[in-house]
Amino acid sequence: MRVFNFSQSEERDKMKKYQKKLIEAGIEGAIITVLAYLFYYQNYLLHKWYRGLPLPSKIPFMVAGILTGAAYFIYKLYRTYPMMQKEKIADVIKEENLEAL
Repeated sequence: MRVFNFSQSEERDKMKKYQKKLIEAGIEGAIITVLAYLFYYQNYLLHKWYRGLPLPSKIPFMVAGILTGAAYFIYKLYRTYPMMQKEKIADVIKEENLEAL
């Protein structure tokens, strides 16, 4: 009689789910980076820049956009990581309970 061990395939499915969440968060972070840069630069031009003046450097606004996108990605990472750990701990406890039987 053959006994199938489904825990490995279930574990792979869970890891794929979390990998998809992290990839999704990375893509969202990249989009937020670009939009934040455009938002910061446009607002600066609307409120501080006058006609006839040379355009200001874009580097500070790029840095601000990158920091905003990185902050969002770190936030999503810290929201996802505890869920991953809870499921890993639950799997270990479940395996220990099955072994005790």
